[in-house]
Amino acid sequence: MAMEKTERNTKDSYTVDIAHIAMTVWNRIWAVIFASILTAALGLAMAAFIIPPTYSSSAMLYVNNGSTKVEALSSSELTAAQSLAKTYAVLLKNRTTLERLVHEIDPTGRMDYDWEDIYGMIESGPVDETEVMQVTVTCGNPYEAERIANGIAKVLPQRVAEIVEGATMEVVDSAVVELEK
Repeated sequence: MAMEKTERNTKDSYTVDIAHIAMTVWNRIWAVIFASILTAALGLAMAAFIIPPTYSSSAMLYVNNGSTKVEALSSSELTAAQSLAKTYAVLLKNRTTLERLVHEIDPTGRMDYDWEDIYGMIESGPVDETEVMQVTVTCGNPYEAERIANGIAKVLPQRVAEIVEGATMEVVDSAVVELEK
């Protein structure tokens, strides 16, 4: 019995020769290069012809939690304004706000977007833990991205004024058309 166990253990072990593997790959280097070029070409073709381009446009809004002047803000008022920027980001993605936005940017109803479509296009939040909120819209048309972002800059301060007493928002930077993908 002991002999069988020893023979079985000897048969189950393998030796890996790194030099042999390297020589095999080197002898077939043309296949490795061809496969690499083919994969790169397929990836480029997919990116160029199959994946639709997207464009982004951003607007920046200053969040103020009261009627105080910027020069007179205390540390606690700045902290409150920073947390309000996060709250306003939630208010932005609210159905009622987005329906108003759709009506603002397209009162005739010719656009193919509804509030749910626009919901997926929007990213927002405070900039570097400040009281400035950035809203970025990403879609397939750079002019529509700019129009939606500027519509948000117009609708969101009105909506915030209705909901949060004493809070205001001011446009720091309007969105512009970005033709870079």
